[in-house]
Amino acid sequence: MGKVIGYCRVSTLKQTNQNQKLSIYEYCHKNNMHVDDIVEVNITSRARRDKREIDQTLNSLEAGDTLIVHAIDRLGRSTVETLQIINDIANKKIELIIIKENMIIDPAKKDPINNMIVSMLSVFAELERNFISERTKIGLERVKASGKKLGRKAGSTGKSKYDPYKDDIIKYRSLGLSAAKIVNIIGIGTSASLINYTNRDNIKKEIKSVSL
Repeated sequence: MGKVIGYCRVSTLKQTNQNQKLSIYEYCHKNNMHVDDIVEVNITSRARRDKREIDQTLNSLEAGDTLIVHAIDRLGRSTVETLQIINDIANKKIELIIIKENMIIDPAKKDPINNMIVSMLSVFAELERNFISERTKIGLERVKASGKKLGRKAGSTGKSKYDPYKDDIIKYRSLGLSAAKIVNIIGIGTSASLINYTNRDNIKKEIKSVSL
């Protein structure tokens, strides 16, 4: 049998990985499995994949190894990303055990139930992409019909890490997307900092004009 690695992640420094670690150790004890190591990550779920060490963890595993997590939401920050990570794990021929959801995805075995679960995840991921795309299209059509334009005024200079994404942020906020969802889409920042950015008078004014 290959290596057995556990992966734990919490989102704030006030939380601990203790419960997730205990869950992994109890599962392995019941199933006569030896845990070689447990990767512990304390970082916001909105951080990039590399910051959450999931890629480093996968790179340390080889075909025949096993990755164990307490719950499926510990893997990714969205349905789309979680599916991508599961696909990455399967492509490396690594067994994935998700304790809370009682899922064992082993690419070395042909299991119709596991195949169905992965297929359902694919459907949900595609739905999420389609919903975002549809809302964006509707918003753009509404803006075009009103004759209003998005974008910076000539001569303006960016003083925020969000400035390069300003047009998209205004567009998504005008469509009603939450700060967390926008952070997931653009791949930088946090909900709190994005809210502060969109609360600037000039940004609020542009969002309001698009939403009218």
